[in-house]
Amino acid sequence: MLKENLSPKHILVDLLSIHCQLAEFFKSEEKYKSIIDFLNSKDYYNDPDVPYPTLKEAEKGTGLSTTQLRKYLLEMYDRIFDFEGVDHLKFPKAEYNFYMKYFDLHSQFTLTHLNHIPRIGEELTLPFVKSKMNIDRFYVDKVYHEFDNDIHRVSIWLKGGSYNS
Repeated sequence: MLKENLSPKHILVDLLSIHCQLAEFFKSEEKYKSIIDFLNSKDYYNDPDVPYPTLKEAEKGTGLSTTQLRKYLLEMYDRIFDFEGVDHLKFPKAEYNFYMKYFDLHSQFTLTHLNHIPRIGEELTLPFVKSKMNIDRFYVDKVYHEFDNDIHRVSIWLKGGSYNS
């Protein structure tokens, strides 16, 4: 069960990070439709020129009272974290960003498919970057995962050379 002191404003911002999944997740719950429509009305989460909405703006945009909005936001949030529920979040798209460093040289590339995510310390040979980086052997220095809307974004930092534990 949720803690009683959860902030509806923070829940609103959290839901913005997965706004594109909400319509499918709550498709059988008509009472949440106005909130979902409001969250999808602007790109609050990714557009730096669009500020996060206030609760007053959400009340006006949804037509819900303060009490209803707070109640529904808490219910929605609770349902997302319901382990025994039948609905689950999905992150079907993947993006793998590789950031390479070798002395003063820096570069990056992105993949949309990868069979195996390399772990810290694993070594990679990337022959297609040798001209640009003056080296083709790298090791994984850091791996970071981000879940945003319906994308699983993996950032992998590589350093030139061999790993030395």
